[in-house]
Amino acid sequence: MTNKILPRFAISALCLLGAVISLVRASHPASAAMSSLHSGENQSRTTIPVLIAGRPASCVLDTGSSAMIVSPSFAQAAGLSGGGGTFELAPDGRTYMDRQTHIGRLDVAGHTLRDVPALISPNLHGSDALCGYDFFAHFPTLIDRGRHTVTLFPPSSRLAKMHCLLVDLAPHVPLATVEVNGSWLRHIVLDSGMAGGGALWDGVRSQLHQPLTSDAQYATMPGAMRDGFTCGAVASVRYAAGAPATSMPICTESQRPDGYNGILETNLPSVAAMAVDYPRRRMCFDVSTSSSSIARATTPSTPRGGAWTRFNSLRPPQ
Repeated sequence: MTNKILPRFAISALCLLGAVISLVRASHPASAAMSSLHSGENQSRTTIPVLIAGRPASCVLDTGSSAMIVSPSFAQAAGLSGGGGTFELAPDGRTYMDRQTHIGRLDVAGHTLRDVPALISPNLHGSDALCGYDFFAHFPTLIDRGRHTVTLFPPSSRLAKMHCLLVDLAPHVPLATVEVNGSWLRHIVLDSGMAGGGALWDGVRSQLHQPLTSDAQYATMPGAMRDGFTCGAVASVRYAAGAPATSMPICTESQRPDGYNGILETNLPSVAAMAVDYPRRRMCFDVSTSSSSIARATTPSTPRGGAWTRFNSLRPPQ
């Protein structure tokens, strides 16, 4: 079975400059009143309905994407013209050539943004889109996976009850210090647009107080091994001090994933809700404190169904 690999990329300096200029011109929502809408799910990723240039799209809420992204077929149908090219580096090392564009109007839950910078990526298909940095920069967002709802401009009283941590948004993705196997690792991307676990740079493995637990039955494709990928391990992850840990499938790479020390999925069974609060440079989590969740975090086990989809091409077909 083939699953698409969600893009994570480095945008050229020209694209970043255009994004800054466009954000200054973008229309902020007329009101910061709380708005809630029903959310969908794509694997473990949360999706919301949006209108892009007047056409409906299913947008993955993707903190791991530094821009809005649409598929070529959707861009053509919506009349979005492609400009200069930029390279997109996917987590498995594949490179795509994207084209820069601008979304004249983005509508969501009664709010409107105008002239939003975006990319057209051959790594997406159909009416799929990614709501990345430029979305979250305007909309503080509460993703309640338990209730299948997404709330824009959530009340501060709700976030006060969650476990929050500061993030560095300089690269337009959230970089945080996260606990992995008992060690706090810096420069880790918190990625809500990823399914199937996470990836760590081999260079930080020596910092782990407890080594990763390997799954001896996991087979990695020979080509992937030549490229420096090793998959089939499980790690214990804690996003914020005071929150319980949970288990996560982990791949390791000989080079920094997208230039960072690691990229970790946030869509875990133990995470009932997550807030993306870029205006305050933080992300917040409601994490299950049930004994079964803690047991999963401390006892190595076979990754849950659907795990490793992020690195599907690295593993032989089942």
